Amino acid sequence: MIRDNELTYKPETVSHPGLTVMDYLDFFGWSQRDLARRTGITPKTISEICNGKSSISPHTAILFEKVLKRPAHFWLNLQQLFDESEARNKIEANISDWKEWAKQFPIAEMMKFGWFDEDVKTVDVNALLEFFGVSTPKSWNSVWEAANVAYRQTRKFKTTPEAISAWVRATEIMAADLEIEVALNNYNEAQLRSYIDKLRHFTRLRFDDKVVSEIQLLCASAGLLVVWTPELKHTGISGCSRWLTDSKPLIAITLRYKTDDQMWFTFFHELGHILLHRKEKMFILDNAAEDMGDQVVDPPMQEREEEANRFAADTLIPPDMLMKFISEKNFSDDSIYDFSEEIGIGPGILVGRLQREGYLARHQGNAYKQKLGWGSKE
Repeated sequence: MIRDNELTYKPETVSHPGLTVMDYLDFFGWSQRDLARRTGITPKTISEICNGKSSISPHTAILFEKVLKRPAHFWLNLQQLFDESEARNKIEANISDWKEWAKQFPIAEMMKFGWFDEDVKTVDVNALLEFFGVSTPKSWNSVWEAANVAYRQTRKFKTTPEAISAWVRATEIMAADLEIEVALNNYNEAQLRSYIDKLRHFTRLRFDDKVVSEIQLLCASAGLLVVWTPELKHTGISGCSRWLTDSKPLIAITLRYKTDDQMWFTFFHELGHILLHRKEKMFILDNAAEDMGDQVVDPPMQEREEEANRFAADTLIPPDMLMKFISEKNFSDDSIYDFSEEIGIGPGILVGRLQREGYLARHQGNAYKQKLGWGSKE
């Protein structure tokens, strides 16, 4: 695949067009004063052009066209190439100063997941800027601050804005690629709600690329983009929900806890944010529910998180049926499997719920959980 930067000619040095003017003067046997007389341009301006201290304007280019017998666009192209080179050199001069900034990002992990071109082997400031779609570290900071991310944090994990922003940017790129691949319809909340039973059914299947594709196609038909993005260290992210535009929602999920019960709870939690909190148009990054500590968010955000948690829990396992199952106090493997079949979800989902609520020990029932990893999906 040919990349845009492979089609761009970037010479190491570009001469000022004044040198070309001097070559033409030599060819015609003219002095700078002769050229001034013939064009009507002041001798001072001609001298500054020839010495690289002044630019060739469109007006000057037209006058040169008449006198030096080369079209105006020839002179303007020379000037444009020189100006571009000078501007690029000034920016490139700052690259060395920006390397310390670049080192704050998890470059090795990002390369591992293929988020850069294959030829990027180490900390590459230009590659990082292109990945984020910004021109300078200051621009990156402005974009990240403007994102206004609401992040449900805990004290358990050390997080960095560099790692978090890299993950968020990867989700944006994956969503853009997905939008090209699928027929993304306009967002339709009623249609998306009508798909909930179909989405629950996927919890019973082996989670693989085929299931991912089917979920993406189904949700895209209701206007929702869904991507799975590898987790990075120092992010603590299980998933996120956001609105890319006023009518284009996105859900992004990691496989952070590597079991299907955690992943599916996160999926329906983020779906809850989209369905329940559309008016707020929030951009929310989430940890898993049990990781929440006292360093969380403001009370309104806490309320939205609890609503999304309840939506996920009750959607996956109807509360009245769960209460009846628990009241029977039979948590054998066969009982868990039969009840999961009855309500139409994967048994690992029920095991995870029973473990979180203390009806099963952490080691019980785990055979029903699917172990997830990026290797199996790549």
